[in-house]
Amino acid sequence: MGNEARLPICCTVIDPRLENGGRDDWRADIATSYPELFDPPRGLPECGGGWKAIIHEACREIRDALKTDQGNTLKIMLIRQRAGVLNIFWEGMLSARVRAAVERTIEWAYVESARTCEVCGFEGRLYTCEGWLTTACTGHGKGKLTPRKRKAAAVRVVRGTIDGKLQILSCRRYDRDGDCFIDVPPDSLEIGIERMLSESYSPIFAGYCH
Repeated sequence: MGNEARLPICCTVIDPRLENGGRDDWRADIATSYPELFDPPRGLPECGGGWKAIIHEACREIRDALKTDQGNTLKIMLIRQRAGVLNIFWEGMLSARVRAAVERTIEWAYVESARTCEVCGFEGRLYTCEGWLTTACTGHGKGKLTPRKRKAAAVRVVRGTIDGKLQILSCRRYDRDGDCFIDVPPDSLEIGIERMLSESYSPIFAGYCH
């Protein structure tokens, strides 16, 4: 690993109660601020407070997108850290235009979290510790820094029903080095299209749109 990986990253803890997994009221505040998106306790964030500004912005963008077309409905099912990044899971009935806007927002949140400390909200890098991946600043990082040129293993899949048939609407993989999402042909994955369409398959399930 080059010298760049060893450079210190500034850290200032915003709220000491967030250390070591502490909780405050910000999760409930998000649900209260965007009641059309949440059905508490389902969907409340399961991550550190360093990402609360990202989640607030993502919820605001999703709410505004829903207003652009009549008849759109969406509920956030889960917000959690997975593999060191923020994942937002949802289901709803959206037009193609609104769905695209929602997915762009969720991907933005994913990318922002990949460079933001989950604890304090300052610049972060990906760490690995005993098999767990976390994004943290120098002060909160535990374990070893991972190489920058590493593609996240997770693939974001959005499924939906078109003409009464369940289909894959998008399949994209995050490239951490390029800070972008790349389209992936579903049939190129070892998972298999039939399994990705199965309701019982959830590890890469990002959204469900009727």
